Amino acid sequence: MSYLDKRNEIDALQQKIDSYGELSADVKKKINYKFRLDWNYYSNSMEGNTLTMEETRSVMVGNLTVGGKPIKDVLEMKGHDEVIAEILKIGKGEARLSEARIREIHKGIMHEENEVNRKKIGSWKTVPNHVINYKGEKFDFVLPADVPERMHELLNKTNAAIDAIQQKKKPASSADRDAPHPVDVALQFHLDYVLIHPFYDGNGRTARILTNLLLISFGYPPFWVRTNERNIYNQYIADIQGYGGKADLFFDFVAGLILRSQQLVLDAIEGKDIEEPEDLDKKIALLKNKLGEEKEVSVQIRLGNEAINRVVKQTVIPLAFAWEERLKKFDALFISRKVDFVVVDKSYKSNAFDEQFEKKWREFLASRNALSTDKIILRSHPRGLRNVDNGVSINAGEIAIELFENAFEVSYTKSSKKFNKLYHQNLSEKEIAKIVNDLGNFLYNNIEQFIESKKK
Repeated sequence: MSYLDKRNEIDALQQKIDSYGELSADVKKKINYKFRLDWNYYSNSMEGNTLTMEETRSVMVGNLTVGGKPIKDVLEMKGHDEVIAEILKIGKGEARLSEARIREIHKGIMHEENEVNRKKIGSWKTVPNHVINYKGEKFDFVLPADVPERMHELLNKTNAAIDAIQQKKKPASSADRDAPHPVDVALQFHLDYVLIHPFYDGNGRTARILTNLLLISFGYPPFWVRTNERNIYNQYIADIQGYGGKADLFFDFVAGLILRSQQLVLDAIEGKDIEEPEDLDKKIALLKNKLGEEKEVSVQIRLGNEAINRVVKQTVIPLAFAWEERLKKFDALFISRKVDFVVVDKSYKSNAFDEQFEKKWREFLASRNALSTDKIILRSHPRGLRNVDNGVSINAGEIAIELFENAFEVSYTKSSKKFNKLYHQNLSEKEIAKIVNDLGNFLYNNIEQFIESKKK
């Protein structure tokens, strides 16, 4: 189906929606809430906001203490929700855009703790900005000095198109005046705006808000880009910006997203369920907020089979495999490398932390009744530094997982940093990356020191 076909279908579906007349308060509430939730979550997550769907919902009902998440992310989500909630209330209405309106929207969705960055909010950028596109190439946006003129031109062009559309709807002689299609106007504005990138940050979010503001003012529902659609959205824009790609491909893609929103509206009108599987989690989060501040549940797992199985599956194996990927980068420097893991009175040796390593762990865990030691150790032994010393063994460090009655502790060579976890907790990806990176630097430094010593 071509873009023009989709655009015709959009108009047909909108006529069908409009034929139902004024919607009931319950249906409006259901539709607007779904629009807010998905629009808030997906648009902000595209720009690096760390809040989950559940946490997004929590912020939407007024909770500003989302545990462990940056206050910047929480406040920006709150501001974004307030802005789009107002836009959804407006519905069909005055569509004309102004610099003041755009600046106010930017102020509404941005939060900065740093005073220098805080002064940039709501003002055109003063420093050039760029993007590294999907091809790994740099694309420079419009220079700061040119932003005022380019934004002025964009607003004049867009408002002239809006006026033509509104004049066409009036009776008498003006009814025959040629006018662009409203969806074309909204999507072309989107492309022009992201090419300018007028602010220091928040340009993607403001582009989608303003585009949806135009669509809503013209009587259409808003769209949002889901996580699995993000790459194609960015690729279409990058192709247009840097490689002369056709705008029709982007228009066709977004038209499909608008059709999805229209179908959601029709489903709600017809009494169908518009929730998605994960929406149950969001409902539970809402109940938690209604019942009071959420407290962390106290989970107590004592040292034993369940605890050790969890530590091995959720921490030891992911940590070993991540370390293996880092060690592989050094393999070309050595003649051979062995790894071993020590537990109880056994030391299992292997060529790598791989599937065989994991298999041996599982066999060991299945054969034992209880763990008779309080420590698990992972080691690596690179040998024979090429073209320097075929017999040398370089210390690559070790990782120790110490087991206590109610918790475990992870430590590693040459680091005072220790990670303490209860048995129902795991090392995070960030913590694993920290350990692996530090050990990689430790091995690198040892190699470099050995080479220097051989020169003396």
